[in-house]
Amino acid sequence: MSTVTNSTLNEQIYKVHTGEGLINSVARINIVLMPRAICVAGFSDRGDLLMIKYNDYKRELPPWIIDFYEHQFLNEQMLGAPHKVTSVFIASEKNMVVPEVLHKQQESSEWLRKIHFVEGNEVINDHHLREDKAFYVYAWPSAVKSLVNRYFTKARVIPFATYQFYKPFKAESALQCGLTNGYAFATLYKDRELTWHQSFEFSNAEDVAYQIKLAMKEFGVPNDMLFQCTTICKMLTPNITGLMQYFPALKDGTGNVVSNDRSWVSTIYLLQQLYACAL
Repeated sequence: MSTVTNSTLNEQIYKVHTGEGLINSVARINIVLMPRAICVAGFSDRGDLLMIKYNDYKRELPPWIIDFYEHQFLNEQMLGAPHKVTSVFIASEKNMVVPEVLHKQQESSEWLRKIHFVEGNEVINDHHLREDKAFYVYAWPSAVKSLVNRYFTKARVIPFATYQFYKPFKAESALQCGLTNGYAFATLYKDRELTWHQSFEFSNAEDVAYQIKLAMKEFGVPNDMLFQCTTICKMLTPNITGLMQYFPALKDGTGNVVSNDRSWVSTIYLLQQLYACAL
């Protein structure tokens, strides 16, 4: 891990309390893998979020340094019991949604390659979005997939954005956005129908607001649509504050999450949704 070790690693940790027995109370673990970052979340047997551990490295370095992920798998305390890892979420920006009636694995893979630059060392997987009668097709490094299969044999591999395709909202129009390390994932429903999904790079709240406003204009979505935005770590929370300047009614989990640290609210809310998605 020399390339990463010689750079500055960013680590963020959340715990519901500082008691020594906390780690032993973790019964289920979800992992989110994304370019240059990993987030590990530990839950009790009742589904209560107990711990979050987030690590990333500089954006100037390659997006998927295998040694970084393996180092985390081997050294993160929560992952000392790999059988507790139930789900691994892959936040790959190389993705697309294909209607069920058009989906054929080979053809969908070819479409993805025409939209994104899929490298020779990447694999293409699909995930069935049954409620929307569609497939989520995405590419991710084969070496990372091999690591996951080796260390977490019982875990399901699920695309990160899958939680956005569940429709618990009563609103006619609703948009969900998840901010990860350098990439945003957004999904729009209009008249309760899947209308738009996109992942895109961002550096600040303005970048995200621009893409959202553009989609709203293109699809004729009213300004009072339900808009929920969450983050994968507290470092990204200032983007929520920035987005509220453009979307005053934005929801980030406040009111739904009880936390001893306000800066972690949107992350806790996101991880709770991922947990529910994986059940």
